Amino acid sequence: MTATDATTSSRRLDGVVWTSGALAIGCALLAIGHSGVQIPVLSALGPGGARAVVPAAIAFTVAALLHALISVGVARRRSWAWPLGVLIAAATLLGAITPFRGVMSGVGIVLAGAELALLLTRDGRRLLRAA
Repeated sequence: MTATDATTSSRRLDGVVWTSGALAIGCALLAIGHSGVQIPVLSALGPGGARAVVPAAIAFTVAALLHALISVGVARRRSWAWPLGVLIAAATLLGAITPFRGVMSGVGIVLAGAELALLLTRDGRRLLRAA
């Protein structure tokens, strides 16, 4: 592996850290929004105002924690981060696609798709599974 290859591989993993971090923040905001708290821009796009949807709030809280864990695991190059990241990114992608709910689902699809694509690259598998 050359220095250029190592830099490219490192950037791909940095991309996973950032996309997973963005998904963690987004899921946390959606958890707050689904708990009945109005968030100015988010409430206009997503959850539906002051009506609490407890199961969705719990699901988004768990997703936020898992994406944060993946972000930390990838940043520290832990071997468990690869299978967990693939599983959670795929579940997030599926959850954003079905049922599709507009802009917020679109953002989730793009971020989860990017995270999954980066993890499934040869470099992503090799660097994290060998850690």
